[in-house]
Amino acid sequence: MNTLERVGLVSKERASYDGRAVQLGLTEAGLHAITTAFQAHNAREQEWAGALSEDEQQTLIELLGKLTAHSAHFDVRHRT
Repeated sequence: MNTLERVGLVSKERASYDGRAVQLGLTEAGLHAITTAFQAHNAREQEWAGALSEDEQQTLIELLGKLTAHSAHFDVRHRT
């Protein structure tokens, strides 16, 4: 967070409800950076998916949904 604050992407201030807590927020530059990154990521995903037919895209969506639903049954944060 210190680096992000130093380059002007986030703001950091003491929380009014508890002096030990810190509240973080995006600055205008941080909001612009994250919005731009999201738009670029979304454009890449659309380009990749564009290589698939509509049927293949639907199959991919269904398979990803199945994987996502199944991941709730185990701790996905750890790899074996």
